[in-house]
Amino acid sequence: MASVDEIKKRVDELVRRHQDVSERKAKLKGILGEKKKELYALKKEIEDAGHDPKNLKNEREALESEINQLIETFEGELTQVEEALAEYEK
Repeated sequence: MASVDEIKKRVDELVRRHQDVSERKAKLKGILGEKKKELYALKKEIEDAGHDPKNLKNEREALESEINQLIETFEGELTQVEEALAEYEK
């Protein structure tokens, strides 16, 4: 059976560990709160720009596809002009 001093030491250690965990938990809660505020601000900024945050990925993919098509069209037209100039310069 443990002595009174051993029990007191064990209780003191448990109290210290509990306080440590509580402090770390409070710190993480503060960090989480700040991240939530940042995400809310970002969501508001996206919505203010006229976009739905839930559809950003789809919108990005559609715009990428459109840009790639425009680039290919431009490249094709540029190639035609280059060929015409090369033919003219012969």
